Amino acid sequence: MMLDVAALVDRLLPGLLHGDARSVACICTTRPKYLVFDDDEAHPRCVVEFGEGDRLCRTDRVLKELGARINGTVPASLFCGSVHNGTSVHIQAGLPGVPWFRVSDALETPAEWRVLIRRAVAAMLRLHAAARQVGAWNGTINLGYELRRQAALCAHNGTALAPAVLQRLETWTSSRRVSTPIAAVWQHGDFSLNNLLVASEAVSIIDFEEFGATQVPLHDAYGLALSVPLSQEQRCPLTVQDCIVECVRPAVKDEGIEPALAAPLLMHHLLWRINQCEGLARRARLRVKLLEWLHQFAEAPELFVRRLPR
Repeated sequence: MMLDVAALVDRLLPGLLHGDARSVACICTTRPKYLVFDDDEAHPRCVVEFGEGDRLCRTDRVLKELGARINGTVPASLFCGSVHNGTSVHIQAGLPGVPWFRVSDALETPAEWRVLIRRAVAAMLRLHAAARQVGAWNGTINLGYELRRQAALCAHNGTALAPAVLQRLETWTSSRRVSTPIAAVWQHGDFSLNNLLVASEAVSIIDFEEFGATQVPLHDAYGLALSVPLSQEQRCPLTVQDCIVECVRPAVKDEGIEPALAAPLLMHHLLWRINQCEGLARRARLRVKLLEWLHQFAEAPELFVRRLPR
């Protein structure tokens, strides 16, 4: 199968692969993706995915819209369509950089980690600036409604929320400030170290499966902040609060968010991600950790957002 992938790329995109040395690696995440290498062994020439036509075409459209605005920050979409027997395939360009599980190899000090996070935040802000240029990706949200919706989904799924969480929800959703519509733009949805490629000159963003699944502000910023301790298994010397400050402070300004909304927006982020994990065995451990953070946050929000602007 994997050798056939390289042959398919040659047929659909003649001249893309260089030299005679061809190799393919399969990455099994949510859905299998095939990384195709040629004479450049440092990074794949392209990434191939098979699947449902509608889903792949959506990704193709998203990458083309973004690529026209932030070329190089997101993968170029090279081909999307049906091949033999009606199978749909999407091919996107490979990008340089190391994946999340190699990020800590070259980092030791808190200062080095802060530099990495700030580079990732800059990529996130470029993504949001590009998304704001696409009219259909902009709108408004009612945070009170969004919080109630995620809490109701937890109840539907049988997810028990601690009394402190329910009390915070009641307080915040009863607030006029929280229920006033605010401007919003489509978020990446899973903006994390896991979906970044870090090179010396650039930080690139991959995996747009959940792009636009939520447009609640600060979602990506909190996702990036929490992904550092989650993905690096204590190798990062920064605390969760340190990471939140680095990621969320710039996003509060960029997204025009009233600082007082930072705490209820973090609760929405945690509830949304807990619901996204529902029923997925591979995300069971993540769901447990998110619930733990949610309960800690409800008991003492200042442990997470004390150093954010007020």
